[in-house]
Order: sequence, then C-alpha cells, then structure tokens
Amino acid sequence: MHILIIGNGIAGNQVAFKLRELKCDCDITIISAENGPEYDPCSLPYFVSGEVARDVIFRRKIEDYKEKNINLVENNKATAIDALHKKTITDNGDEFQYDKLIIANGGKLFIPDIKGVKKDGVYYCKLLADADKLNSGKGKTAVVIGSGAIGIESAEALKRKGFDVTIIELLQWIMPTMFDEPASKILEKSLNKNGIQVITSEKVLSIEGDTNVSGVITDKQQIPCDTVVIATGIVLDKSLAESAGLAMGRAILVNDKMQTNIEDVYACGDCAETMEVFSLENCNYQLKHNAIDQATIIAQNISGNDVSYPGSYFYARAHFFNTHASSFGKTMRMLKNTDNVEIIEEENNAGYLRVITKSGIIIGAQAIGKYADSMGLLLSSMWQQNDINELKNNWQNVLKLDSPFPWTYRKLGLLLGFGY
Repeated sequence: MHILIIGNGIAGNQVAFKLRELKCDCDITIISAENGPEYDPCSLPYFVSGEVARDVIFRRKIEDYKEKNINLVENNKATAIDALHKKTITDNGDEFQYDKLIIANGGKLFIPDIKGVKKDGVYYCKLLADADKLNSGKGKTAVVIGSGAIGIESAEALKRKGFDVTIIELLQWIMPTMFDEPASKILEKSLNKNGIQVITSEKVLSIEGDTNVSGVITDKQQIPCDTVVIATGIVLDKSLAESAGLAMGRAILVNDKMQTNIEDVYACGDCAETMEVFSLENCNYQLKHNAIDQATIIAQNISGNDVSYPGSYFYARAHFFNTHASSFGKTMRMLKNTDNVEIIEEENNAGYLRVITKSGIIIGAQAIGKYADSMGLLLSSMWQQNDINELKNNWQNVLKLDSPFPWTYRKLGLLLGFGY
C-alpha cells in the first residue's frame, strides 16, 4: 500500500510518523512545496527577533525521514489530483501514484488588494523562506498590516530588532478572532507600553515608493516606513482540492474519520473543515492541537483501527513581551445566537478574566495575566459541561467541608469571583 501525503507541515508529518509508530506495512511519500524537514511555523517570529537560532525551529531532521523509511520529496508543489487514476501531479510535471492520499497542505497567506504590495521592503512571516527574508531586512521603521497572532508576533520581533513599529488593523480591535473588545483593549495597552503603536478601524489603501517602500497610505492618513509586513490571515488555496472534485465549504469537508467525499482521500490540518466538538457546527480552526489530533485519526484508520474524531475546538495563546494571554471556545463575535448568554468578568492586579456562558454552561473564556494560568480548569469545565448557575446557587454548600460537590467546584467558583 502506498500512502501519499501532500504537505510537510505538522499535520502531514504526524500522519507519516504515526503510521510508522503503528507499524503500518506501507510505503510513505511526502510531497513538500518547500525545502527542508518539518519546522514549527509558530517559532518563526522568535527566529526573526533573534531570540532563538534558526536551527531551533526545526521539529525534525532529514535523517529522521530516512530512519523511518519516509520518502520526502522537496521543492515539488502538488498542483492537481487525478482521483480517477489515483495520482497527483506537481508543478515540476512529476506524477505520484497512491493507494491512500492525505491532503495536509495547509493554507496560504491572504494578500489583500493593496496597490504596491510587490515593492521591495514588503515581507511576510508564514513560511521559513519568508522569515529568512524578513530576518535579513535592513529597515528601521515598519508597518504591520493585520493583528492576528502572526501580526502581533512579527511586530514584537521587529521591535526587538530595533524597529519603530506600527500595527494597522482593519477591524475595531486587535486579535479579533481570539478576543472580544474589552480583553483586546488591555492587550493593546500592553503593546503601546512596549513601544508599538496600534491603529484600529483603518484600511491600508496603498504602499508608497518607487521600487522600495517609503510609506503606506490608509483611508485616514499617510505613515512613513521602509518596511511592511503583510499579516492578514490564512486562506485555503482551493484549486488543488477542486481539481479532484472534493466537496468544499470554507475548507475541505471531511467526516469523523477525516475522509473526504472521494474514496481513499483524506484531509487534515488547516485545509480541513471539521465539526466543532461543543456546538456541532462546522469549523476550520487552524491550530496545532487540532492538526495533530486529526492526523492521528487518519493514521489509526489507515492502520486498520476504526476510530472517530470527536471534533475540533478553539484554544490559542498570545504571548508578547511580558504579557501572557489565552482564549478558548467562542467569543461574542463568533456567536450566531446570544439567547441565554451571560458574561462573567474579573479584573484586578492579577489580570483580566472573561467567561462566556450559555444557559449556565461555559462556551468560551479569555484570560490575561495570572488568570491565563487557570485556563485549564475552565477548559475542563467546558468539556464536562458543568452548570455554572448550579454552582453559584449552591455556593454555600460547595464551601462546606463535607461538600458533595467535587473539590474543583470550589476552585472554579473562587476563580469566577463567587467568594467565600
């Protein structure tokens, strides 16, 4: 049996090495559009800032593939899938046959329609090649367009390199997929305190300069700079999936076995659309823990173990300078229906906590500072579907030494501000 994996990222590697761990009798080929072994994309800004050496970002070595008898084909981008004849075609004109195909090629950076986006001095920070170019840049003043995780981390990296940095966000607050406005504004103040200017509710119209960047023009002002970093989010390149006739939503639709609508074709990681474990809604959470879990399910099923994926969930962290924050589940911006939704907020010298409940059940939380250390307790409560209304109504009984409630209820109630 020949297993063909498109993509040499976290998901693709997890499938390949898990198959070897499960002692699956198969040939394995990974097609990679990049050059080199698997690396951690989340570490790229730390390499750019100089906090870690370049070799630290790699999760594997070339020798690891050889040791596990995994054929890694580098610098070969898959461009089409012939599902009828079970083969994949690359931009080099090569053809790869398969018995089982796993699509794990992630997404691509969304490039907004901005005049001048191809000028010298415009950078990205999604791929290792992008980070290499950004790391070698010689500018002094940078504008980062976009305030997601990549944008914030790139801004911090450039600030640590000595740049004057401005972040421009189109929406009303930064990191809008992770945090609601109150939490976001606290994080914005932290960035300001560390010398990074944040501009929200503003759209970049053009990047100025002859051949090199000299500034950006927004719908409200002109900002001089010699460096621009595009960090406007990740989208799926649908052309490969569509060439195979795969069913699509926001990404490639899969069932709980991570199978697509075409036999013997699977998808996992950033390019897969799954079900959210709590709401049962379709989702495309581009996060490492989901990618690893999905890839493991594929490897198990190919190896003959009938297992199902319970669903994806949102959990992400934001760490910059001395600020630590995290978020899981739903934000208010994500909610389609706010009936019976309540918000519990705590703010003090320890930090900030925002917990969102629906009919008493936690559906999301955002934390900054010391509160972020307790996110495991809150996430566990969401998994267990603990009734926060019941906890609050029975708080005095929870506090009793012979309380019939689990001891975690006391910790949870204190965290939520119910008090002694």
